[in-house]
Amino acid sequence: MGAALFQTLAVLLALTLYAVIAGRAVLHYLHMLQLNSYRNERYLRWLNEDRLKRLGLVSLLPLVALLFYWNSGLFFGIWIGGFLLLSLRRPKVPVKKPLVVTGRVRRLMTAIFLIWVGASLPAFFLGSTGLSSIPCFSLFLMLGLLLLLLPWLLVVANLLAVPVESAIARWYIGDAGKIINGMPGLQVVGITGSYGKTSTKFILNELLLDKYNALMTPGSFNTLLGVTRIIREKLKPIHDLFLVEMGAKQPGDIREICELVHPRYGLITTIGKQHLEMFKSLANIVKTKSELVESLPSDGIAFLNADDESFAEVRGRTQARVVSFGVDSAGADYAAREIKYLANGLTALTLSLPNGEMLLETRLLGKNNIYNIVSAVAVAMELGVPENRIRAAVRSLQPAPHRLNVKQSAAGITIIDDAFSSNPMGVRAALDVLREIEGNRKVLITPGMVELGETEAEENRLLGAYAASRCDYVILVGIEQAKPIYEGLVSAGYPENQIYIAAHLNEANDHFAKISREGDVVLYENDLPDTYN
Repeated sequence: MGAALFQTLAVLLALTLYAVIAGRAVLHYLHMLQLNSYRNERYLRWLNEDRLKRLGLVSLLPLVALLFYWNSGLFFGIWIGGFLLLSLRRPKVPVKKPLVVTGRVRRLMTAIFLIWVGASLPAFFLGSTGLSSIPCFSLFLMLGLLLLLLPWLLVVANLLAVPVESAIARWYIGDAGKIINGMPGLQVVGITGSYGKTSTKFILNELLLDKYNALMTPGSFNTLLGVTRIIREKLKPIHDLFLVEMGAKQPGDIREICELVHPRYGLITTIGKQHLEMFKSLANIVKTKSELVESLPSDGIAFLNADDESFAEVRGRTQARVVSFGVDSAGADYAAREIKYLANGLTALTLSLPNGEMLLETRLLGKNNIYNIVSAVAVAMELGVPENRIRAAVRSLQPAPHRLNVKQSAAGITIIDDAFSSNPMGVRAALDVLREIEGNRKVLITPGMVELGETEAEENRLLGAYAASRCDYVILVGIEQAKPIYEGLVSAGYPENQIYIAAHLNEANDHFAKISREGDVVLYENDLPDTYN
């Protein structure tokens, strides 16, 4: 009786710990699938980048325990002890973008649960295989295989859900379309670009507050279904202007959003080398971003960056009137010049207008933010916002979180937080700010840039070479990730004893704490997406 009771308790404890760990694993892989836009091919590419790392000890532990099937005490000791240890020592890693438990996530969780139950019940009823003294050996074997195969089971569940998800999405999009079509007086401004979309959208919304009752898509709600959700939940008859951020993972994505919202105004912030891993070439990015201006009516306005190499090509793709903006191009309709970083922390600039000029001051830093401001001012002025309102709004603008935010630590260190994301244009702007801002030593902490496809290594070498003349000390994050940046620094003659390579951000912070002193200025440039952690 004692041995039987022990085995029963061991089975129950083993199954309970397994359920906890398996549940966490399901949520983790669902999170990764969501971050990859529920696209199986992107999710599988992430999974295959480092399969052993992606699976981890958690997935292998049940099968390791089953190697000792001949000894039930040893088996349960490894199974229970291993899962208990993994559960207690689970690292709490902060995520940039947590899992959003949407209806789709719930349906996928239900599908995985049904797969689990459907495979486990027969194994349970089979009972012992006779191969060992372990009660329900076949059940434990099946549970181990299911945990190991979980990442691929999720792909199967996602494939099986395609017809259902497509039908639900079509209904939601159709319902959103009815709402839009029922508001003929609504003016829609579409905003896209390789970077700067979200910041520009927030700036433009601030400039329009006094004249329009505007609704903007919040955060980074820039997919077709994200925009659909905002229309259905937030857009009301009282709104006369709708600011729609439009993102894209592949050609056609922006066109689909435009077919839903029918923009009259379209702003392309900048077209550059970002997400090349998905688009494969700059030509594909130009073509995809141009879908916004191609959708504009003949009485609409396309706002284009005159400093972009693709300006002329994009301009030829629209029938709408083109209004240009820029910093380096003197011939732009709205052009920033005489940019100065003032001692009081403000940036001052003169903005050339189609008919005159305007003096502006802002708390925002960096050339990329100048582009965001100039483009937003161009749209606001074309929509009739008076100059005095624009000047006041630009001066009161606050930096978006993790986008060149400047703050002072208690130890007298100036921190420039530009950790949201990184791209070739933005990283140079941030390094320029680091060089210009008042302080003693200038320190850079960065893992470099990601999602640049085949150009990623070369762009990071160029980042290293550019940083060499703007930093007194560099802390690189990621042993493998840092190699191209290190090569760029060294090739530019940067002293190797002023470079430190940390395995992860916590180690980088610990090292900086050891070497820092009052008056230092540190730039945090980029934080790796959750799929890289």
